[in-house]
Amino acid sequence: MRLNTPSCRRGFTLVEVLVVVAIIMTLAAASFVAVGKMTIAAHKAGSVSDIKQLSVISTTGAADNNNIFPQAHFVTENGGLPFWFSWEWRDQYRVTQDMAYNGANECWTKDGKDRCDNNRDIWNYGGVDEGSSSLFSYACVIDDPVWTDGGEFLPPEPAEWARLQDDVYNEDDDTYRWTPSRMGQKVAYPVLWVDLAVDWNNRTLGNYLEKKEKRFTGVHVGFMDGHVEWRERARVRKRFSRPGLTLYW
Repeated sequence: MRLNTPSCRRGFTLVEVLVVVAIIMTLAAASFVAVGKMTIAAHKAGSVSDIKQLSVISTTGAADNNNIFPQAHFVTENGGLPFWFSWEWRDQYRVTQDMAYNGANECWTKDGKDRCDNNRDIWNYGGVDEGSSSLFSYACVIDDPVWTDGGEFLPPEPAEWARLQDDVYNEDDDTYRWTPSRMGQKVAYPVLWVDLAVDWNNRTLGNYLEKKEKRFTGVHVGFMDGHVEWRERARVRKRFSRPGLTLYW
């Protein structure tokens, strides 16, 4: 005689399902945050490497030119832009696209395109008639004429300026030298290269930019002595402004 035994199988309760879903969502969120932090760390490491390489290229060029830094911007009638370079300079010093762009920049991609402006080719920006230039997602501040004369630069804080004022006097042109033109020069800002952090043509561009607030989370600053430091948001200030361009570091 066979007895009918009750089945031991039963479905999951609603509470159990919700608990499992909550665990999965928690793990997914944790993974997303971890991946995001790893990506940012990789971008920062890449920025440090790029700025160091660009600084070495600049000092190498200076060593070949009587210790005078090569002007690495594209000069126009209006003085040029700190992140605008001639193709000749780019090719002469073997600057690659990987070196010219940082992956953290949401507009200027690693393949040299501006995805925020119909994928404009910024690696080959303009033709011969426009000057044959490139736009980098790093800014070069070596001996740019729009930075050095006429007091256009915002000076450092008063206490800092009082400390270094005597050291940045330049006997050649009777002006205060803001950025270096030659190796070993004492200047107000002993900086060669920085992460892109600009307002340009009514657009805010930056390698580390909070899009909603349109503010910079920080920038890497590459100094003449070869070291690179990360400058947090609170220390990022407007350093230079002229019509159409404001630069921060």
